[in-house]
Amino acid sequence: SKDVEKWAHRLLFDEDGEEDGWKEVMCNKMVRKKFNSDGSTKCYLKWMKDSRKPNEEMEDDTEYPCIKCYSTINAPIEKVCDYLSQESNMAEYNDLVIAYRDLEDVSPQGKICWSQCPQILFIKPRDFVTFCHHRWRKDGTQIVVNQACEHEDAPGNAEESEGKICRAHALRGANFISKDPDDPNKTRMAILAHANPGGGVPQWAMKTAVNAVAPIEPFKLFHRINARVSAFASKNMEQKTNMVNSFPQSTSSARNEKPAGLSQLGYACFWPIDSNGGGNYEYNASEQAHGEQQHMRNEYIRREGDLKERGDTKLCSEASFSSDNE
Repeated sequence: SKDVEKWAHRLLFDEDGEEDGWKEVMCNKMVRKKFNSDGSTKCYLKWMKDSRKPNEEMEDDTEYPCIKCYSTINAPIEKVCDYLSQESNMAEYNDLVIAYRDLEDVSPQGKICWSQCPQILFIKPRDFVTFCHHRWRKDGTQIVVNQACEHEDAPGNAEESEGKICRAHALRGANFISKDPDDPNKTRMAILAHANPGGGVPQWAMKTAVNAVAPIEPFKLFHRINARVSAFASKNMEQKTNMVNSFPQSTSSARNEKPAGLSQLGYACFWPIDSNGGGNYEYNASEQAHGEQQHMRNEYIRREGDLKERGDTKLCSEASFSSDNE
């Protein structure tokens, strides 16, 4: 999980723009009006080889789509994490997972899960087996990483055949959920997803599907999360918030009872607050966290510039950053 997190951190917070191969995904006016009217979500696409192995060990030379997104949720992180950790809420924001189950609890922080997605355009339904792991940093950031794997309880089919679902791979990915340093009532999310649709789909077909789906699905995902979390009212919110804010006074990693998990294409992993889960706190991450906050701040400055170009002066004012705390 540490290797995946380092890989994801580099792509999310160190690489930036076309000079690193990333191309911004632009949604059309109708999608923007419905799902991203305030410009709070940014999405980028890059085609990459399977990153699970060094290039010299790879037999597959195909490049697969990797998407990274940044967004702000208009709710405090305690509420966001509580909402996402509950599997009963999954269908409200993610319709790209239609079936799922846990295969094995590897540790209190990690599990292997199976999931299935529906047909997406001309790509028939796929299933995935994915390892997921979560942890919390001392600054309150929740990190959920994933990597494709196999499991004896859910053998896959490498090719499409009548009556059998083909295996796809959520190669690697990560979700960074953190407090907005400028507004305690908001939460920032940065997600990364690198996937192989499996079944020998040619790259031209992959690109056709991605070019059709990418300008819609990420924006819809964050719009739904934002709308549902804002309306979410937990029965035991006061008790849970106290748990979430209770950081141990230790100088080493320690257990906690904070809710964690979420669902994305290729996996559904949940560690609600009343489960036996709970990731480890990590105490030596201040420099890394500062880099992430600076990157997210740059994204919002860029967003403000986009809004100015579109003439959305009101939205631009709402999107502006306060520099008083820098």
